[in-house]
Amino acid sequence: MKRYLRFVPLLILYVLVVLSFASDSFQGDEGRYVWFAENLAQGFYSPADEINLWNGPGYPLVLTPFVLLGIPWLYAKLLNALFLIGAVLFLYEALQFYVPEKTARLFAYLLGLYPSFMAEAHLLITESLTFFLVAALLYYFCRLQIEGRRRRWGLAIAAGLALGFLCLTKIFFGYVLAASLLLALLVYAFKRTLPHQKTVLALVVALVVCLPYLGYTYSLTGKLFYWGDSGGMSLYWMSTPYEGEWGDWFMSRTVYSTPGLAENHGAFLDEIAGLDSLQKDAAYRQAAIENIRANPKKFVINWMANMGRLLFNYPYSYTPQKLTTYFYLLPNMFIFMAVVFSLYPAWLGRKLIPYAVYALALFGLIALGGSSLLSAYERQFRVLVPILFMWVAYVAARLVKIEFRTTPPTDNGYTLRPRRIPLDK
Repeated sequence: MKRYLRFVPLLILYVLVVLSFASDSFQGDEGRYVWFAENLAQGFYSPADEINLWNGPGYPLVLTPFVLLGIPWLYAKLLNALFLIGAVLFLYEALQFYVPEKTARLFAYLLGLYPSFMAEAHLLITESLTFFLVAALLYYFCRLQIEGRRRRWGLAIAAGLALGFLCLTKIFFGYVLAASLLLALLVYAFKRTLPHQKTVLALVVALVVCLPYLGYTYSLTGKLFYWGDSGGMSLYWMSTPYEGEWGDWFMSRTVYSTPGLAENHGAFLDEIAGLDSLQKDAAYRQAAIENIRANPKKFVINWMANMGRLLFNYPYSYTPQKLTTYFYLLPNMFIFMAVVFSLYPAWLGRKLIPYAVYALALFGLIALGGSSLLSAYERQFRVLVPILFMWVAYVAARLVKIEFRTTPPTDNGYTLRPRRIPLDK
């Protein structure tokens, strides 16, 4: 317990961030999550007469007790501080399975001080909870792989609960779960080893956690494995064929108030304005597919811009450059370069990397690759940072050795001496 006291300054920092920046009024997506929580408090999620499945029920479930008990929203925002410190501690504990305690503490603190990590701690949105769930998944999955057969079920359930609730919080991870499960089953069919069996168990548990929600969406939509109705719009904006647009997302009200957007997309939005949410989702998807088929090169350009937004929060369409870009660009640049520089030593020492580290890195790669195909933002990269930190920490601690010279370099066993250059007479 004493070692956790070293992280108390981070908890104090998070609380101060929340208290300093929290507002009495809802900002951005806060109102939507509160609305869903109020629905859950009344016994339903989406209104039956006007289906709304814009996001999953994970975070609204967390907020529902605050609605039922009438607890001020400031306390819900302070809960974000606990989520963040929990993520730091989960990473700290997970790293100690593979690296020395000092290295684990260093990388846990680096995560805790990562600027994007606490950027939205004062808001009622999903990022802080998502950090916590990713770090919890990381810890329980690593422990699952380290423990023997006797404890595999309990730890598989813990890892599956973390991943399942992550999918309910960020519905995009539902598709990452599906891809990961299919891949794990395929590998297990050829390699019936205990690590692969444990992986399949954890992924199946995660899917079971999500089944009640998927059953609910099926009852509303008649569609199997339907996670939400926001994907079509995201793909539509990613497929935009117009010059000067880089695949970032715009809400309808923004389109009509921005001359270039209104000119390019206003007619289409008018055409689908009378449709319900499911029909709009389908219309957006169909329009996106037609855009990609007609303009594949522009889609590739948008994808490249998308990767820039994922990693560095730039570029954006119809948006002037801002100095705040550096808030994301500078720290993410160091993370990106650390991962790039880790690849060569990781290749040389590939047989020494534990299965869990490989599997989690592959999970992060699937998530990052999938995010790049839809309108993406830096927040979709930042939630994967705990996984990246585990990868970099392992490579740095176990596969790389840095030494500083204390003597002059040698050549053929002899110490090189500075050449004496005669002065001109």
